Amino acid sequence: DNSMNKKDFYPGLVFLLFTGAILVLILRSPTHQVSSGPGPFFFPSIAALLLGGLSLALLIKGARQTASGSEAGRRKRMLGRIIWIVMWSALYGATIEPLGYLLSTGVVTFALLAYFNRREWVFNISLSIVTPVSIFILFDTLLKAPLPRGFLGF
Repeated sequence: DNSMNKKDFYPGLVFLLFTGAILVLILRSPTHQVSSGPGPFFFPSIAALLLGGLSLALLIKGARQTASGSEAGRRKRMLGRIIWIVMWSALYGATIEPLGYLLSTGVVTFALLAYFNRREWVFNISLSIVTPVSIFILFDTLLKAPLPRGFLGF
């Protein structure tokens, strides 16, 4: 069977649509001139560009691969993956302000890694801690682009 492998194609498409929505929101947002340092849309713009590039890579990979296995089984797994990603993305958007960047990002990162990378607990927990902390230090501390602190203050 030479049809496209939807395992990579559809998540790439969903993430590309998210990227488009993020970029539209950034472009339509009012800008405030900042005399020093990066502006308020620096971090979201970088994140959107990274997400867009990774989405395109996933789309291309999915379009190049050939499908294997039961079509109905693949569709069910793909739908489950898309629902999982959308659910955690919505939860992330709803919790980043009240819980703060570190806690919200760590929990969502762990949930996504645990779903897609089962039985790799040490790796999943490590990456769920190291990634948000590294990004927080880079942007909030070094670049002085404040990230949401949440009710706990971090």
